[in-house]
Amino acid sequence: MKIGNLNISGRVFCAPMAGVSSSEYRLLARRFGAAVVYTEMISSHGIIQDSRKTLELMAFQPKERPVAVQLFGADPDIMRRAAARVSDFTPDLIDLNLGCPVKKVVTRNGGAAVLKDMGLARDLIAAAVEGSRVPVTVKLRSGWDEQSKVYIEAGQVAEAAGAAAIALHARTRSGLYRGTADWEDIRRLKEAVGVPVIGNGDITGGEDARRMIDQTGCDAVMVGRAAMGNPWIFREINHFLETGRPLPPPSPEEKAAVIREYARLLVLAHGEPRAILLMRGVVSRYSRGWVGAAELRRLAVRMETGVDLAALLDRYLETNRPPTAIDDCPPS
Repeated sequence: MKIGNLNISGRVFCAPMAGVSSSEYRLLARRFGAAVVYTEMISSHGIIQDSRKTLELMAFQPKERPVAVQLFGADPDIMRRAAARVSDFTPDLIDLNLGCPVKKVVTRNGGAAVLKDMGLARDLIAAAVEGSRVPVTVKLRSGWDEQSKVYIEAGQVAEAAGAAAIALHARTRSGLYRGTADWEDIRRLKEAVGVPVIGNGDITGGEDARRMIDQTGCDAVMVGRAAMGNPWIFREINHFLETGRPLPPPSPEEKAAVIREYARLLVLAHGEPRAILLMRGVVSRYSRGWVGAAELRRLAVRMETGVDLAALLDRYLETNRPPTAIDDCPPS
């Protein structure tokens, strides 16, 4: 698959998610097979103001490549300048968010609110393409609500303005994350444009990815919420697409090892005190479905040091350790 001049190896993208898509998260996603990773959504205004917090969100490591920096905004001139500034950091792609449903974004006419003004959408995309020195892609939703589905028009506008690929979350803004994504929207968009289309919405495993590709003809799939606390999903989907067979779930030992690696990466980036605070949320996400998860999460919010984290993981491994042949033998 090719996006602009960028060759992509793989068909499973890791969606950008605010508060989740940190550098550490992206490194693990890439390690387990994500074809492309994205930064969190970043304000174009923050970029041109050289906001320290904004620049930190944009920072990435070579091992994350291919990586896209995702921008949002509603001013074409600022978007052009922001795209030029981001290009200085040489990401592989710049992505424009025309789909975020969050109130504080849409009230500033960003995200999914842009879908209510195709002229603004065109100008924003064209400005980003003009300012950028890397391919520009667009992520959008099907429309503002069910009565104003504009994804085909938006896709065609994006392509005409120079977008090199389009990702479609097949829900409207008003639909948020409720109900079922309408994959038929992805199929229709794929038929309407000539650039690659990435399908997004309700991909929770390999079978979902296979069905979406077969039903819509999309060039790739994008996984968001299902990857939170579950970087193995990229490995599982890739394996299913290649073989048609599922993989066994990761072992307790592998889960614990990945949490330790997550913590190591956070310590390197932020120091131990900050890393342990961040790991409280990480442990909560990774422990969903575990035996004793509720107790683990309760204890995780009290963690203060790496020693506390190690003790928690040791307890988890003991709780989730499968019985051995010796354990199964009755006492003599």
